[in-house]
Amino acid sequence: MKRRDFLTYSTALGLYGVTGFRAHAQSSVLTFSGDVSSDALSFSDADLLELPQVSFETSTLWTEGVQEFSGPSLKSVLEATNAGEGNLLMSAVNDYSVEMPQDIITDDFPIIANRIDGEPFSVRDKGPLWIVFPYDSDRSLQQELVYSYSIWQLNRIEVLA
Repeated sequence: MKRRDFLTYSTALGLYGVTGFRAHAQSSVLTFSGDVSSDALSFSDADLLELPQVSFETSTLWTEGVQEFSGPSLKSVLEATNAGEGNLLMSAVNDYSVEMPQDIITDDFPIIANRIDGEPFSVRDKGPLWIVFPYDSDRSLQQELVYSYSIWQLNRIEVLA
């Protein structure tokens, strides 16, 4: 294979990979399973943006300064899936998982943040989804247990029976 052909072929593959990634990035970013209205439900970023949005400013242990986090409340997403009342097994891209009881969930928090300061954020920056509480608003949210529920790079939630 000639060098020019190799470079053309390599460039085409690279573009195909980027295009494929962009198409995938616009598809499912969050999947629900378990005790929900169907075997598995998937949400794209656009689907999440169509739900009522909650925003608040807070600092976190993992970022510098106060930032605005926004996205749908976890409660609204659970309602959209017709989820049961069991604990949530939330998992990240790297397979880290944490189990959270639903009794900690209110109408306003936590949110499934898909925007920081109005912008989407990447896996490298703890995205594209992150469970966030308004930590600065109440000292009861500034405890290890709550911090442990603040899973970033969230990509799936199983509602346990």
